[in-house]
Amino acid sequence: MKRRTFNQGISSLGLAGLLSGVAGPSMAAKMLIYGNAGNIDSASNKFAKKWLDLVNQRTNGELAFDIKAGTIGGGKDVLDGTALGTVQLYNGAYTGLREFDVFYAPYFARDSNHAQKIANELLYDKLNSAVQKRYSGLRYLSVARAGPWKLFTKDKLESFDDLKGMKIRAPSIEGVIAGLEQVGAKPTVIPFNELYGALQQGVVDGMATLGNLMISQKFYEVTKYCYQNDWGIGLDKQMINVGAWNSLSSQQQSILVDTFNELEPQDFFRATEDAEKTNFAKWREINGADTTPMLDASAAQKTLEPAIKNLADDIFGAGTYDKIQSI
Repeated sequence: MKRRTFNQGISSLGLAGLLSGVAGPSMAAKMLIYGNAGNIDSASNKFAKKWLDLVNQRTNGELAFDIKAGTIGGGKDVLDGTALGTVQLYNGAYTGLREFDVFYAPYFARDSNHAQKIANELLYDKLNSAVQKRYSGLRYLSVARAGPWKLFTKDKLESFDDLKGMKIRAPSIEGVIAGLEQVGAKPTVIPFNELYGALQQGVVDGMATLGNLMISQKFYEVTKYCYQNDWGIGLDKQMINVGAWNSLSSQQQSILVDTFNELEPQDFFRATEDAEKTNFAKWREINGADTTPMLDASAAQKTLEPAIKNLADDIFGAGTYDKIQSI
């Protein structure tokens, strides 16, 4: 079943009806735990609060949410907990699935809009099937455009060639690792919740991570340079524990998903785009005017394209990379 068909099905009650408060008399609230590896000030978690507060209102208090932000481990810990049912809602980059990991490969997608179209239309069925095959306790709900990933280093790069031999932190995401390896860096896998300390202690020379975390996570304290070039596209995956999903009424399911889709374009994606300019300005204010360079990416793109094409076709089937580039 395609995403649009699924959304239309659970939206059959009509959002207008949901907004009018037809969820019925308020009963004892069903408490769902939402988990994310970032701190409460991250863009993802600020959006989550707005989204889930509105769901609470639209269900007349029948659904309530406990937001666990950066307090229950890294992305893998939170996702595994959601599959087991100790957490009910997951938001994050990590899935442990190649099908999602490839989106983080530099230049797999042109930009965030292109990445969303790939995920929500061209490859949605394959992504949804991959989640259900790997995690019997999870249901894939949606994807949010978290903005581009960036490279951060302690010492200044004059070109991407300077990455050769450098120890660069990577998450446990194949696309990020493959991209760093292709340009000659030495990717070092470090969970997000251990990242600040690893940089502070000199375990790595830099990192690849979501750009919009640069200020909220105080990465300016442990690295000096953040490059304006996109280095992969961040997509926040929304997953829900199957038991928790099945315990919701069809109307509650509809409110949960429709509210997310309603808010994401303006309150998440647009907010992250606007925040990038502010974040870079703040970074320069703290670390200096020359600390957010834009590097010439043409040579790196040529170096990366064969590896990214092979990765995409290996995961999704021959010809997938060409289809992606055509949309």
